Amino acid sequence: MTSRQLLTHHPAASDDDHGDTATIVVDPTERSAEPIDPKLFGKFGEHLYSTRNAKNSFTAQILHNPTFGNWKFQVEHASVDGGRPSVHDAETKAERIEAYADTREYPDSTRLIEAYRSATALWWFPVGDDEINGVAEIDGVDITTSPDVGIAGDRAQRLEVSATELSPCSESADDRSLEHSAGIAQWCHLPTHRTHDFEGSITARAASPTTLTVSLREVGPTGELKRTLDDTTVSVDKSWDSIDFDLRVPDDIETGRDTLFAFSVTTDSPANVVLDAALLYPDDHVDRADPEIVEYLRDAELPVFRWPGGNFVSGYRWRDGVGPTEERPTKPNPAWDGLEPNLFGTVEFLEFCERIGCEPMICVNAGDGSAEEAARWVEYCNGSTETAMGALRAAHGHPESFDVTYWEVGNEVYGPWQVSWTTPDGYADRFARFHEAMVDVDDDIEVLACGNRLTDWNDPVLSTAADRVDWLTDHVLVGTHVGPETDQTELYNAHMALADQVMDEYDDVLEDMRAADVDDPRIALTELQLFTFPDREQWEGIEESPELPTNKSVSEAVYDATFVHESVRSGAVDMLTHSGAGNHGGGLRKHHERVWADPCYYYHRMGSSLFDARPLAVELSCDTYDTETAFATDTEDLFGELPTVSAVPVLDPLAVSSRSGDELVVELVHRDATAGEIDATIELEDGFDPGPEATVTTLAGETMAAENTFEEPETVVPSQNSVSVDGRSTTVSVPPFSIVRVTFSEN
Repeated sequence: MTSRQLLTHHPAASDDDHGDTATIVVDPTERSAEPIDPKLFGKFGEHLYSTRNAKNSFTAQILHNPTFGNWKFQVEHASVDGGRPSVHDAETKAERIEAYADTREYPDSTRLIEAYRSATALWWFPVGDDEINGVAEIDGVDITTSPDVGIAGDRAQRLEVSATELSPCSESADDRSLEHSAGIAQWCHLPTHRTHDFEGSITARAASPTTLTVSLREVGPTGELKRTLDDTTVSVDKSWDSIDFDLRVPDDIETGRDTLFAFSVTTDSPANVVLDAALLYPDDHVDRADPEIVEYLRDAELPVFRWPGGNFVSGYRWRDGVGPTEERPTKPNPAWDGLEPNLFGTVEFLEFCERIGCEPMICVNAGDGSAEEAARWVEYCNGSTETAMGALRAAHGHPESFDVTYWEVGNEVYGPWQVSWTTPDGYADRFARFHEAMVDVDDDIEVLACGNRLTDWNDPVLSTAADRVDWLTDHVLVGTHVGPETDQTELYNAHMALADQVMDEYDDVLEDMRAADVDDPRIALTELQLFTFPDREQWEGIEESPELPTNKSVSEAVYDATFVHESVRSGAVDMLTHSGAGNHGGGLRKHHERVWADPCYYYHRMGSSLFDARPLAVELSCDTYDTETAFATDTEDLFGELPTVSAVPVLDPLAVSSRSGDELVVELVHRDATAGEIDATIELEDGFDPGPEATVTTLAGETMAAENTFEEPETVVPSQNSVSVDGRSTTVSVPPFSIVRVTFSEN
């Protein structure tokens, strides 16, 4: 049987206008020849924005801008050569800082703005010992900040602290002492729900040997720094040095999710120092990764993880992210707001994957990067210590090869938002050169070509380099702009019907690949996400918005399930790395150093029981739905639109025989926002003898907008119960906005 024959749908044989019943008949003897590939449940993580993904999600690094970089405020529109350059207007920068502070719930954006305008790296501000209402002008003390140059040639922070008056015991201007300690600080949140112990390092030099104090402090209601909770001193000399330290929050301090702390670097004597980095980690970090993120992804049995971009990679230099951290330069993020401090580089990513137990996939810079650069990256990861880059890896403490199999050549380089975008023929030329250089280093790797299902983008690479194409990639990022009049049920239902159309489009791509004599044509859907964007002008002055499907909500979980089901049935997609793993799209969230999961995470975690299972033939009887609205997007030519649909079954079923063969699983996705709860009767034909009870796992939201939040992190989580099995039949309730999984055990 072919994959398309796995599902046969019949209109519901019922006079019930509400369509609240369905029948699913499973034939255990008719099964697909191919098992479900675990790679359909992969994830994608990008170095995205200033507070998201790798820098403030995957890593356990607590401080913002810990390397004192020159913050990039990104413009909204791409330049002619691609990418988004920096904002230079002072008012726009101030508005952006105010928005940042609001997002992080900081008490005073004015203090950050004034500090930034006084040449203090963003997120840091001058601070004195006895503050009142956040005032940093301390009687008898001058604090001067200015830019300087760090170890890697990037921006560092010069801090000059001096006395404005001679103290009574001072004999000369060269012997001034301070009445108050002073320096710089930043507000921060700490994961005190897990640990009260913290470790870090400070990289600095001084014009003359001096002593600095690093501290954790309490913070008052207006942002002023109060009592010191713990501190330690570090000695700084004329030469650059990195000094480790430990700090502890006392056990008797009452803390909560919103408790704001401050980290400060101060001196109680005149000093002229240059700070290159100040790092702070909880002591339970996992190779500097966040232990909760690692645990979540490990529990999900994450099979494959794509990194480091995304748009980011088109301007990324991988050599900046290897070797001793103090020698790594901080640079403007090439694609997004903020900086790239290069603290989470190749080795950190690969160790992260090892901790999780997943396969890494690296996307290389095919924007402004070169084929030679990509080849050296392959050699750094996979080469023996007899090679130049393998020897460099060994010098960095990793003599054994990482053996990375999957390498993607470029990200969306057809788009003008991409640094050094190109044309279809331009990409065909780039891909041929990249492929040759990379496989010349390691001919066991699998190389993925950047693809696009909706244009003629694929044609040149297939006509000139088909013998080098192992995979074509594609992104499904249908971003719809919505206004107050948007029919949310139409929008939801259009999203939930999209997967079938996309798989038809992939059938055409696979046919083109076969016609070009690609030996084993495969498609990797390396970014998938549901997008809804409020139209700012239409929403201006309107306080209450209707509930809409978003990637934070249960809608993303249902949407993802429809793509997994259609991928299994069509056989068109062999890898799916869903966007995005941390603070972007659907996945994991991190705020105030607390981590929680979006609903779609729980669907992905449920997916591990489908790994290597054999899909079974299903006959479905249920009602259907239609839509009357087509939702266009700004980039419909490249990513698609949401067309009108008709005769879409309200339920989307997938039945499998488990990898062990002693369980049969039926997964039902409710995809009609206009329908109510459906009583679904599951009938098993001969070939599997079920026990007297089946386990029912339900992931559901009360509305399409139901989501997990910082305040209520478990609003949408799976629940379990059992149902009786009468012979070979049982009936389960499938609520709207849900995924219901029924697991039968063999008798």
